[in-house]
Amino acid sequence: MIYAKFHTNSGERIKYHKSSSVWPGIKFAETINNPFTRWITGNGKKIDFWRDLWATCTPLHEHIDLSNHL
Repeated sequence: MIYAKFHTNSGERIKYHKSSSVWPGIKFAETINNPFTRWITGNGKKIDFWRDLWATCTPLHEHIDLSNHL
């Protein structure tokens, strides 16, 4: 998917701007959520990106089908 976004059908890298259909929504949501978002990482020695609680009361790995060994 990423390859297709940045390459032509013949496999050459694109040399023009392709706008994102997702980015406007991310920017809009950031202005609403930013005042309510805080990151607490403890002492910073052990951060588990997939199992720590970041933005909700549920770890990220429970929101997606992710292998247990990560």
